[in-house]
Amino acid sequence: ASAPESTNTPAAAASRPGRDPAAILSGAIPGTPAASAPGGRPTGPGGDTFIYFVQAGAYSRADDAETQRARLAMLGFAAKVLEREQSGRTVYRVRLGPYDLRDEADGVIGLLQAASVDAALVRVERQ
Repeated sequence: ASAPESTNTPAAAASRPGRDPAAILSGAIPGTPAASAPGGRPTGPGGDTFIYFVQAGAYSRADDAETQRARLAMLGFAAKVLEREQSGRTVYRVRLGPYDLRDEADGVIGLLQAASVDAALVRVERQ
């Protein structure tokens, strides 16, 4: 098992060999496939039917979202910018994750808030 994302503090990032800022900025985030429950319904550890993301902003301009993603990278967090059509306009969401456990996502929110970054939990039902 890999270390939880909640250990992505600047000190932890600096102590990990091979941490490539260019890879973070390109969105190359290592992921783990979800386990599958009987009947084909995927579940996470403990049978959770949700996956969690941390949203660190939603912007009407792609440049603003990229600026936030770069700021998060400088803090040691890997985030992606996701483009979404909402109410007839394009919104660029900055998200971290996915996390199998809510506690992991909540831990990341706490770290972001300590760094003066507004963040919110996003819960998505597994497909």
